[in-house]
Amino acid sequence: MHMSRNINNSVIQEKMTDGSGKIKEFALVFAAYTLLTLILTYPVILRFSTHFMGDGGDGFQNIWNMWWLKTALTERLTDPYSTSHLHYPNGVTLLFQSLSPFNGLISIPLQFMFGMKVAYNLVAVFSFIMSGVGMYFFAQYLIGHRLAAFIAGIIYTFSPYHFAHGLGHLQLVAMEWMPFFVLYLFKIFREGGTRNTLLATVFLILTTLCSWYYLIYALFFTAIFVIYGLIVQRKAFLESGVLNRLVVMLLLLFIVMSPLTGRMIFAKFTQEFTGAPNPEIDSADVTSFFVPSGMWFKSVWSKWSGNRAENSNFLGYIAFGLSIYALVRIPQSHFWGVAGAFFWLMALGPYLTVAGAQIRFPLPYLLFHNYLPFFSFAGVPGRFDVMLKFCMAILTAYAVFDLIAIYLPGTNEWLSFYPHPETERARLIQVHWRMSGLEILSVTLTGILICAEYLAIPYATTTVDVPQYYRQLADDPDEYGVIDLPTGPLTLYYATIHKKPIVGGHVSRLPQKASDFLEETPIIATLMRGGTPPPSDQIDDALAMLGEYNIRYVITHNDQHQPFLEDVLMLMNVYDQEGIKVYDFRHREVSSDDGSASDDDKASEDREVEESNVPSIDPEVAEKQAEALIQSVLRAIGSWGSRLTRRELNKVIQSQFLSFFSDTDQDKIKQLQSQFEVYDTDGDRRLTPEEVTKVILNQP
Repeated sequence: MHMSRNINNSVIQEKMTDGSGKIKEFALVFAAYTLLTLILTYPVILRFSTHFMGDGGDGFQNIWNMWWLKTALTERLTDPYSTSHLHYPNGVTLLFQSLSPFNGLISIPLQFMFGMKVAYNLVAVFSFIMSGVGMYFFAQYLIGHRLAAFIAGIIYTFSPYHFAHGLGHLQLVAMEWMPFFVLYLFKIFREGGTRNTLLATVFLILTTLCSWYYLIYALFFTAIFVIYGLIVQRKAFLESGVLNRLVVMLLLLFIVMSPLTGRMIFAKFTQEFTGAPNPEIDSADVTSFFVPSGMWFKSVWSKWSGNRAENSNFLGYIAFGLSIYALVRIPQSHFWGVAGAFFWLMALGPYLTVAGAQIRFPLPYLLFHNYLPFFSFAGVPGRFDVMLKFCMAILTAYAVFDLIAIYLPGTNEWLSFYPHPETERARLIQVHWRMSGLEILSVTLTGILICAEYLAIPYATTTVDVPQYYRQLADDPDEYGVIDLPTGPLTLYYATIHKKPIVGGHVSRLPQKASDFLEETPIIATLMRGGTPPPSDQIDDALAMLGEYNIRYVITHNDQHQPFLEDVLMLMNVYDQEGIKVYDFRHREVSSDDGSASDDDKASEDREVEESNVPSIDPEVAEKQAEALIQSVLRAIGSWGSRLTRRELNKVIQSQFLSFFSDTDQDKIKQLQSQFEVYDTDGDRRLTPEEVTKVILNQP
């Protein structure tokens, strides 16, 4: 039952409009979520200045993004959406990079004051705190109960989705502006006014500057909001003038973002890009919503497609149960059930996947993927889960509010989801300012239980021992390119230390011409794509080409390329410490007294070229090469995703295995390829790294 509250309206109105009261409330809520964030991300607070929050991986790309925005805007005074510091010498566009300008911009003064580690951690922690604060104020506006609103903030900001992407996807951690956008979207309808329209636009722009994914989700939410309003309360919705205000909001968004979106559209139609995710792989598994992603449940989640972060969708049994309760008992919550169901379906991707098995049953995502322009660039369906958690947060708050009304009567009164605008302007939403100790105790217990279900302690942190050589490069004032092997996310972090342009480097969407450069340029193709070494009579020309490109050094972290660099190219090793070897493309070792190679030396060199990639029969050498081969393939898997189909793996074999076998040794390559059929007869099942390792070791 819902009972009215005996609270003086004028007092409530005064408290709601009291600026100092709002500031105090904001400070208190901010402090509360700060405390919870520091507890639930333990031991991040103890390693704040020595470690990065997260497990490395994609996090290093976001570290590079922050460094590059600072470098481009404060040092080079150049366009941050184009760089030659990656994929040197031609450079690459960053229009489709996970650049997250908001995160980058607020990090600039922090980088100057505290350095990269603290700056990165502050930005990440800020997103956790403000996501909770934003949801609190929206839920309070919608429902009118502080404690219920605080529970909503807990569910939204401490959900498994947020913790999982906090391991490295800083652009997805920044979901703090979505609640503020939705708050002012509702105010546009309920209260009208130019101020609310402008604020909704501001928060939509901020959401966009955090992640393009979140712009798409916000637009989908707006569409659901409009359609539901037209169906449920068509007359009130049309009379409110909300449609006109939404048109103004979208027009302002277009004007502000058009300099960037215009360039993106032009690039989309004039260039070919690679690296878009496969939505069939990165879809949410149905079972992922009901199974925690902790190690206790590895036997279940290890069967899911894609990687673990994209399937950390656990709803939490308490939040899920309270959401169902709200939908059954409270009519005002039905909008959130409709919106949540839509986002859940979208998270499932183009086809249904249950316990790792894909059922070729088409879902709504497939329609948008095939027919909505640019939608394919948001090719990770599982990330729609953030909006499901948004809806669940509000549903849970409704349930908490209702249960308090039942067991602690005399406290609450419901308002319709779409109250008449004039009535709303006169009364607004009543705020429950006086709460009993029993209320506080019961809601606190609920919050603790929800946090326990979402618990991710100890939260991952990462530190990197940077070889001193990278700092020496940073001290060199000359501008030139380097090749850092093996390429991967850590390469990007090293680039923020040595500050030299690098050949290659991971970007979210790689132009095909940049990929072609890596595959077709002699020496670079051998080192970075596993291509065939250039013939001995073309090596001088290949090295001269690198000189023209001003590519000076190659840095290696293992011995994989040592035979090619030392025996074939005969490069001079200029640094060999701290686990890295550095070779200078400008200087070659010579074998004769006069500085030139004799005919016998050249003949010997030709033989070495033929033999340099053939595995040694020495067991110790063979064992080292096998281990290097395994690591090479696993790194390649990392660049493709957490798993590969046999078809994809065959491409890896052709590129990576040629670094170990000669062109004439095709039997070994075919034998390795055929062994994968033991695991995969149709070429479509995903192979785990463990299965790959077994195949390489001939243990199917």
